[in-house]
Amino acid sequence: MPPSVATSDHPITRTSRTQRAPQAPHMARRTHIVVPLVIIDVTVPGRSSADGRRALHAALGDDLRLYVVTIDQQRERVTFRVEVTSRTLEDVIGLLTVKLDRATLGRAQSTVIRRPRDY
Repeated sequence: MPPSVATSDHPITRTSRTQRAPQAPHMARRTHIVVPLVIIDVTVPGRSSADGRRALHAALGDDLRLYVVTIDQQRERVTFRVEVTSRTLEDVIGLLTVKLDRATLGRAQSTVIRRPRDY
């Protein structure tokens, strides 16, 4: 009895009904830009965070975020966590040492963030 499955010695190739036009290489369009981010702890003398905030804004500009970490009333000092964008770690440390001569610089780290691109 003949086998129930038909086999072929020729491979079957499948073709699409319409030919695809060759496409140009895909150029990824960036939707974000990479911006440096510096995070540093800064301790300044004082009993209130208001003077320290003003001094840090005067030294680093408005492109920063400030968080009060501690207010030490006994030793009269305030510690901030400062996040600065669009500046390098060297720039931030340089500005702080020039503008805030009585500040103590703590832990510092540098990284990058992605921001949406303005079109």
